[in-house]
Amino acid sequence: MYSFFTSVTNRHFSKRENSISINQKKRNKMLLNQLRFVRGHLHFKGWRCFSLEQVRYQISPQPQLNECPKVESTTPLKNEAEGRTDKEVLNEIFPAPKVVPMVLTTNKEPVVLSFDDVPGPKTLKYLSSIRQYLSDIGTQITASMLTVGLDIGTFINSRKSFKTLSVLFDEYGPVVRFVSPVGGDIVLVNHPAHIEKVYNMEGDYPVRSTLDSLDKYRTEHRNQFYGGLYTLQGEEWSRQRERIYEPMHKAVDLHLHGLNDVCDNFIKKVYTIRNHQDEVAKDLYTELHKWAFDCLGLIVFSKKFTMLETELVYSQCDMSWLYHCLQKATEAIIKCESGLQMWKIFTTPAWHSLVKYCDSLDSLIGKHVMEAEQTSILRGNPNEKNKNSLINSMLTGEQKMSAEDIATVIMDILLIGVNTITSSTSFLMYHLAKYQMAQKTLYDEVRTLHIDLSDVSYIKAKTPYLQACIKENLRLVPPIPILTRILPRNIILDRYNIPRGTLIIMSTQDAALKESNYDDATKFKPERWLKGDSKYYHAFASIPFGYGARKCLGQNIAETMMTLLTVKTMQKFKLEYHYGDIHPTRTFIAKPNKPLKVRFIDRM
Repeated sequence: MYSFFTSVTNRHFSKRENSISINQKKRNKMLLNQLRFVRGHLHFKGWRCFSLEQVRYQISPQPQLNECPKVESTTPLKNEAEGRTDKEVLNEIFPAPKVVPMVLTTNKEPVVLSFDDVPGPKTLKYLSSIRQYLSDIGTQITASMLTVGLDIGTFINSRKSFKTLSVLFDEYGPVVRFVSPVGGDIVLVNHPAHIEKVYNMEGDYPVRSTLDSLDKYRTEHRNQFYGGLYTLQGEEWSRQRERIYEPMHKAVDLHLHGLNDVCDNFIKKVYTIRNHQDEVAKDLYTELHKWAFDCLGLIVFSKKFTMLETELVYSQCDMSWLYHCLQKATEAIIKCESGLQMWKIFTTPAWHSLVKYCDSLDSLIGKHVMEAEQTSILRGNPNEKNKNSLINSMLTGEQKMSAEDIATVIMDILLIGVNTITSSTSFLMYHLAKYQMAQKTLYDEVRTLHIDLSDVSYIKAKTPYLQACIKENLRLVPPIPILTRILPRNIILDRYNIPRGTLIIMSTQDAALKESNYDDATKFKPERWLKGDSKYYHAFASIPFGYGARKCLGQNIAETMMTLLTVKTMQKFKLEYHYGDIHPTRTFIAKPNKPLKVRFIDRM
């Protein structure tokens, strides 16, 4: 079309340059007929010329609608046939295009989808039709049934165990709904922006799902009004948290020397019990559990516990029996909170064990609290040494707590604190043993470090790479892999309207392991936190201690304990690991899924 139109215009307009002969009328008529023929093709193809002079040299595409070119004739000759100028003729042949204004919508409202549109396993949606015929026995049982079903289905399809919730997000997207046939619906999220949105609307009294087994034990079996910091909700929870917030933060500075001694005892114990391959003969996790128990026992009771030096459990020894009951109660809680929660319907062996050992824990802790209370009364004005323990701080503070409430708080600290710190420290040693370059960099940092036991912040300031190692370890394996909230009001997540009262499960571990949030997300790379671009990581992609009003109170204690032990371990031993990869378990508190056969090789 371009060659055809060019040949036509060149042939006729070249003659106009030579002369205007007596045949002007004939030539004009012929030209108009041919241009009318070309116009039809150009209009169909979307092409338009500008003027008689410009037609001779170019053809241009249709310009934008708001750019209407001026059509001019260089020689306004009269058309002898019709008495019109060339401009009028051209306007008929090439009329100005009709300008249609484009309306741009700048304030377009996003489409909000209903709660029924949230994707999720369809089987549960079908089962929800019988919800009205079943009693409400809790939403936790739905999540447990779903986990078991997914584990079996995944194993059958891919011959591998279902380890994380990532398979759900891969199939259904960042927001997944579980339609519970026997309780309230559950929504899973793993996107950092969605997690942030949930936290930002939680209010002053955030509500999370509790340990149902521990809550039932206290409210029904013990008839306790005070449910403990982990299970208590609302204004009462806020008041109790304020009472222990300051004592918890002061406890570390008051016991730095004692914590340092406990770490020295751990190093001596490892040095003594190594076998010929420089490995701990028994499971390293057990020794770390004793170390964490001794440290928290010092902070809570201001007493020197020596479980690292004790191999056998004696029921006549309060300290030994307290540790034994803590182990058994933890195992019972994990069993009750995992799988089908039949203990809600009838007494199961796990529930019987939980009641037995929690009763013993409550009795032993209560004994220590009563002793501290009596000592405080006899002294009248307790001295500074007496104030060092967390118990005495709660007894003598501005907002005094009852002995029963204090015992409940202490039980929560031991049950949650000892196990989470043990889990985090175990995986830290595993990662350092597996990634030798990271261990070498850390050793160069702490090799000649002298620990100043007068200031915790000074120790952390002198060990930036160690703090990065701790942070990276907690990113890879947060001790509590999921966090929960019950929505106080409606919220829109990924354009889905989630109603108030819905249980939100935030899979923080899955978020921390996504490549879209971290480069080489599954690798242990502490240096990522020391680079300048670390500030661009989403703040909610890794929150091992939680966020907001219900953030973990023991963060400072855990980081200080891990810092002291790691420094002393690196200065004394080189760590190595030569076995298969270790993964966290899918229990309430993550643990290594196999024995920690870490080699502790003496440094020369």
